[in-house]
Amino acid sequence: MCGIIFWRHGSPLLDASAWTKALGYVRERGPDAEASATGRGWAVGFSRLAIIDLSAAAMQPFTDRTGRHVLAFNGEIYNYLELRTALVQQGVVFRSHSDTEVLLELILHRGLEAALAAVRGMFAFVLLDTQTDRVIAVRDHFGQKPLYWFADGEQIGIASDQRSLNTLRNAVGPDLDAYQVYLSIGGSEGTRGMFGAETSFFAGLNMLPAGHMLVIDKGAPVVRRYFAPWELVDGDHLARNAARPYADLLDEFGSLWEQAVRRHLVADVPAGVLLSGGLDSSMVYWYAQRLANPLTVFTKLSPGIEEIPLAVVPGLLERRPANCYFSLQSPRTYLPELQAFIDYAAAPSRWGGGPPMHRLCVDARRNGVIVLLGGDCADEYLGGYKHYRTLLASAEETTLGPLVGLDPDSPFYCTRPAIAHEARETAVRQEILAHLVHAGVNNERVGHAILLHDTTSFLQSCNLPHSDAYSMMASVELRNPMLDMDLIRFSLNLPLGLRAATDDSGQFGKRILRDLASREIGPSINRKKEGTRNYSMAMADPAFWRLDNFHIGSFLPFPSAPSRRDIIRFVNLELFHRRHIEADVSPLSSMLTAAGIAATDLDGAPVTDDASSMRLPAVPAMEVRPKTAAASSPGSQRMSVRPI
Repeated sequence: MCGIIFWRHGSPLLDASAWTKALGYVRERGPDAEASATGRGWAVGFSRLAIIDLSAAAMQPFTDRTGRHVLAFNGEIYNYLELRTALVQQGVVFRSHSDTEVLLELILHRGLEAALAAVRGMFAFVLLDTQTDRVIAVRDHFGQKPLYWFADGEQIGIASDQRSLNTLRNAVGPDLDAYQVYLSIGGSEGTRGMFGAETSFFAGLNMLPAGHMLVIDKGAPVVRRYFAPWELVDGDHLARNAARPYADLLDEFGSLWEQAVRRHLVADVPAGVLLSGGLDSSMVYWYAQRLANPLTVFTKLSPGIEEIPLAVVPGLLERRPANCYFSLQSPRTYLPELQAFIDYAAAPSRWGGGPPMHRLCVDARRNGVIVLLGGDCADEYLGGYKHYRTLLASAEETTLGPLVGLDPDSPFYCTRPAIAHEARETAVRQEILAHLVHAGVNNERVGHAILLHDTTSFLQSCNLPHSDAYSMMASVELRNPMLDMDLIRFSLNLPLGLRAATDDSGQFGKRILRDLASREIGPSINRKKEGTRNYSMAMADPAFWRLDNFHIGSFLPFPSAPSRRDIIRFVNLELFHRRHIEADVSPLSSMLTAAGIAATDLDGAPVTDDASSMRLPAVPAMEVRPKTAAASSPGSQRMSVRPI
């Protein structure tokens, strides 16, 4: 995992001061080393978080033997050893043991399109041909790694971090259309909002969509798609799976799940798991502990808000032991952590879980764990969200509007930016449906389209940018086993009744995963998960905020009777606007009432009341004892598990 920058500056000499400042913004993404390559009118920068091949031989920017091609790569290619073996058999001689060199040689020997079809991983990279000056930038299939770009006259910039590009641009201003779309999406319970896949909150600064490449030749930059999730769906494959015995499908799903976890454990540094106690992360842990024992896990406790770890984690650790650090968290620290998150991400938060998850990544880094496996991204293609029950029950091909998730109660619902956003998402849905027709999907077509739309749009515009930001803030690589290409291809070609359906226990969604978990862990694992968004809702009390003091209120109307959802979005946008547009560093207290200040730890220190003596409840045949870990962060403890 790393940070990358490309700058075609169009000048005889590089502006060293601007370049150094731009590199500084990606340093948290790669604190281990830093390097640049420069040529006539261009520069490529790289900051390294060493994960695979820790030697200097793997340092980037990476060039081929001729020096013609320069690659700056952020991410991991999990199947790089298999690809390397095949390339060696073709006569390729490698100079390192890195996945970066494998990617470069794969592109040079097979071509870009074939290479992208062969790799299994997450990535964003820039490849420069110094002879032709052709530049290609690519973002991975589902959007796990971010990649931003701008074109301004002779200047073109591409980077992992928006702040780096803003340093290189001639002018930085807000994208007010993006502001209005952000405030209009995802309103009432059961709706779903997708922020634009190509959009940032800065005018003139673009995000490269997932599964797309940016090609810069002699003319204007061209963005084109090389992959879409719906291309994985095939009517014949669906029909074959519908006719297979369920036991066979469950076995294959389990094998693919194990393969995905094994792939994502590939590293030359310690790896761990973010364990919430929910179904998905518990299943990642269950397989990871078997494949990479000893293993370290990180979990959080939020008394009165999120207590499933108390009920689930000790039992998992008893059956499959691991070192476990837990972080005692509270909404009182949420706002200062949210401000720090927005400062780093250069965007408002899309959901409430980022700051608490960042704390776990900090714990991991302090305890020597550089790679973490998470439990996100299965809800979209396995139908795990509860609102799918309503959508799927009423879905008809002539009524697809609710999929976008615009809030009809928002004052921005009928504005031009919101309507344009809805039109773009409608076009995506229509393209999905057209493919399903062409692929011979005859049954439950709209239901498949609903899940594919979320897999395409929601992941890359909400979940994945957040997980990247909160982990890279801590210089930790977060991996998503549930975005393994082979696992997703199999899952998308299952009947909806094996995904977005109710199982024997009455739980809706992810039926095949629930059945696998019941077989592997036991039926007790299938319980309702608690959401971390309660942190943001807890701090969205209207009595906490001086809304009349919000700067964005001068050009954006507040709802007449704002809901908590409205308030937390305005808070997010206000924090972003002050820090990144106005460069206003006034304290958070200037936005809060006396009640809000009293409810908040403005220093951002973790709440640790009784943490030093806290003992988790015992479960049958075991006891969980917290013990001090010298390396752990404030508010974090280590749990040891021993039989009684």
